[in-house]
Amino acid sequence: MEVPSPSESSDRELLHALVEGRRGALGTLYDRHSRVVYAYIAARLSAREDIEEVSQDVFVTLWRKRSTIEIAGESILPWLLVTARNLIANRRRSLQAAERRRAGAAVDETVPDSRPGPDEIAEREQLFAYVEAVASALPEPDRTVFELCIRGNHSYEEAAAQAGITPGAVRNRLSRLRGRLRNELHTLRGTP
Repeated sequence: MEVPSPSESSDRELLHALVEGRRGALGTLYDRHSRVVYAYIAARLSAREDIEEVSQDVFVTLWRKRSTIEIAGESILPWLLVTARNLIANRRRSLQAAERRRAGAAVDETVPDSRPGPDEIAEREQLFAYVEAVASALPEPDRTVFELCIRGNHSYEEAAAQAGITPGAVRNRLSRLRGRLRNELHTLRGTP
């Protein structure tokens, strides 16, 4: 039996390969989902180094917890986004604690500004505007599924109940939508 290449494998197959220690599985998952994870984090944190560190931590957590992860459906993206949300909350708590400690200290203007630059902000806004345009142009029930699962972090079962379709249909619709968005974003960014 021929083993599919990592790029042809589903996320579930890649997670299984990751548990077995097969080379390339983590890299393929990273290539497949890192941009969406980064954009999700960038929408919630402002400092570039925080965004980059939390993005890396998501995939480090995937590696560390690989043998205990259970995903619903074929995509690991919901698990990655929930992990990102938890890491963002941790980062915010850490930043707030550091801010409270510095509140009484003198301001040191020699510390470089770590906020994203104008180019990064413009690219992020363009990316979000593009995703919003694609989402708003979706036919029903795809738009409802997008709103519930991507924006609202609902499970496939919850989205299916609200959209009046089966959980399998939700999974299939999200898979097609993610593929379409991924391809269009590659085209938008000029990457293969």
